[in-house]
Amino acid sequence: SGLPSQSFCIFLATQLLLYQEVSSCTDSEYNIRGECCPRCNPGYRVERHCTSGSSTTCVPCGWRTYTNQSNGLTKCFKCQECESGAHLRVKEECTYTKNTVCSCKPGYYCTQFIDHDCEQCSKHTIPPPGFMVTQPGTETNDTQFVPCPPGTYSETEMSTSCEPWTNCSKAGMIEERAGTAVSNAVCACVGQKQVPVPVFVAITAILGLLVLALICGFIIWQWRKRIKKRAARVQEEQRNGNYLPVQENDNMVALMPL
Repeated sequence: SGLPSQSFCIFLATQLLLYQEVSSCTDSEYNIRGECCPRCNPGYRVERHCTSGSSTTCVPCGWRTYTNQSNGLTKCFKCQECESGAHLRVKEECTYTKNTVCSCKPGYYCTQFIDHDCEQCSKHTIPPPGFMVTQPGTETNDTQFVPCPPGTYSETEMSTSCEPWTNCSKAGMIEERAGTAVSNAVCACVGQKQVPVPVFVAITAILGLLVLALICGFIIWQWRKRIKKRAARVQEEQRNGNYLPVQENDNMVALMPL
């Protein structure tokens, strides 16, 4: 029964020694196969680990790769790409010591952050008429807006203010149509009554028909006038005996007076 306990104690002692060996490396070193090797500077990576007779061999990171702190890495990190499909753009280019920083395109704001870096954007909300913007959209926040207060209106999208309705009584007029959140009040002079739209359409149609009838009557009058002149000319020629021959069945026949 003493043998398993002895083996366990040996195992614990071995692990403690290994831990002490690993933990004996300083912050400027990394452990590899029990050796404490000097770390490479930011922007570099390990090409060859140190040995008992040589130090760590470091080389610069390649194009579009980086390391942002001292390290014992054999490969540099790949620079992040700002995906246009996610409505991202490059805010800060990648360097050998720093990853790419992405931000949202104009008109969008970030909806998903990973390690303080934007991963996904959404389009800023466009307030419709009847609302006013209290805070324009930013890279990190959507547009803030509120409804127009009672007695005011806005007619366009993205309005930054709401205008008060016109006070018709103060202007010495009467209110023809009340104001809404998207339109101003419509005023009319006292005693003036606006013609209803159906009546206006009917009057316009009647006037149009009258004009059309006058035009048709003038055309018919001109046509009848020409017919009468032609008939008078034919009668005059008949009285004078001047007839033009008319060809019938290839024979020339003179028109004789009746």
